[in-house]
Amino acid sequence: MLVVRIESSVIGDGEIAVPRRGEVLTGPLRFVETAADVPHAVRVRAQLVPSERPPIWQYTGEGTPRRWEWSGLLRGDGWTASWRGAVLRTGQVDLTGVFWGTFGYDTEGRFRGRVTRVRMASERYERRGAGGWYPVPGHHQLREVDAAPRFFGPGEELQDGDTADVEATVVVDLDLDDVPALPVRPELVPGDVSAAGGVLWVMDFALPVVLRIDADDRATRVVLPGAIGTPQRVHATPSGCWVTGGDGTFRVTEGADPVRVDDQPVVAGAAAGESLVACTGAEVWRQYSPGREPVDLPAAAGYVSSMVAVGDSAYAVVLRRGESALRVVRVSASGECTVGPAVPLLPRGHGNPYLLGDPLRVVRGVDVGVVQPDLSLREERELPKHRLGGGITDGVSWTVGHPPDGTTSAGWWPLRGPARVDRTQQYWMLTLHHPSSLEPVTSVPVASSMPRIAVRELGGVYLSDGAVRRFRTDSPVMAEPEVIDVAGIAARLQ
Repeated sequence: MLVVRIESSVIGDGEIAVPRRGEVLTGPLRFVETAADVPHAVRVRAQLVPSERPPIWQYTGEGTPRRWEWSGLLRGDGWTASWRGAVLRTGQVDLTGVFWGTFGYDTEGRFRGRVTRVRMASERYERRGAGGWYPVPGHHQLREVDAAPRFFGPGEELQDGDTADVEATVVVDLDLDDVPALPVRPELVPGDVSAAGGVLWVMDFALPVVLRIDADDRATRVVLPGAIGTPQRVHATPSGCWVTGGDGTFRVTEGADPVRVDDQPVVAGAAAGESLVACTGAEVWRQYSPGREPVDLPAAAGYVSSMVAVGDSAYAVVLRRGESALRVVRVSASGECTVGPAVPLLPRGHGNPYLLGDPLRVVRGVDVGVVQPDLSLREERELPKHRLGGGITDGVSWTVGHPPDGTTSAGWWPLRGPARVDRTQQYWMLTLHHPSSLEPVTSVPVASSMPRIAVRELGGVYLSDGAVRRFRTDSPVMAEPEVIDVAGIAARLQ
């Protein structure tokens, strides 16, 4: 039996499905060391495999000094859990703490079990100082339910008064043995997609395999000399594609063997014409062109939240570490790199800015600014509602977010009016926007909050959200996209 605590945002964003008694639940798992009297703390004995990553000089809370934290992976009976701690450990360990179901972007640990019990956990919060809310120890309450809601957590109860009881987490009991055997993995599990010249490229989620499907639906399976288990992105060009990831950059050209052109890790990229601009996360980026040596580009270090190709140039939004601001970076076809001035990020949902539209804009939360020639922003408007993310793919502007329910000040936006939205299903809504006005054009349901998008032909949009599916820019609102059986295509090529 495994007891896992899950925050509301993890379920609301779909990282972990809604826990329902009797159903099998899976997701990323982290173990946080605590005192024995912390609610839902357990003592575990497991094998700790240390990470090869260096320790982090970590903040540990208000009024406490920073400390070094090491990381690793705990292996238990039927589960694995990511671990971080200030005490050096390795091998067989005996720990006390809480299992948390969490977001998977930096979490290797996983759980899989049948739900035997679901309890909503309530904590008391109090207002301190200029409106900040802080938990009050000793007010942990549990409420038995058959299933957790899809959306819950802090809301209107934190608007008035000085104290509030909030159900912000759910506690799930899991039977790790009462689960069916995992199915055999398909020949191809789609990850990224990209298209150019009428050719669709589909990258496997974990294997160094890319599927090429031409305009006549003839397919070719290409195996890259890359690592297994390293997520990769594919960037289509008129004569082939570039593949990038943690193990470097590869070039795929029709009629030739794939070639690794660089072993430097790539965190983001954009193809303009035949060239690729690759962000390394460091100050120096690289530009790749067929038949040429990579060219170093003096750019900007930091987290790349958005990157697109516009014409023959690549644009990126970079958030530098220690700087509460973004910078727009432009790389021309000739390799000229320009880093724009700092644009402040406000504490109103500005944490994941993205590029959108024509003229080019940067969207920060609901705030929209037009990119100027010097790469500064001119504030233009506000969107009616915050979206989780967005981008531009071959001139098609798109955003993704939660389906509306008509109860907020934004009404049904980005839908035009009331619509049947099944709040019990785990899905998000992909919306296409007019490039200049940003008005919604159509919306379709998707199974991921971070779908990959490709445009293969005029009006034809392909997406990867665990499956490869296609729809048109004039598809009816909320119509289900058509599924493309890429796994079956790949199997027939074996």
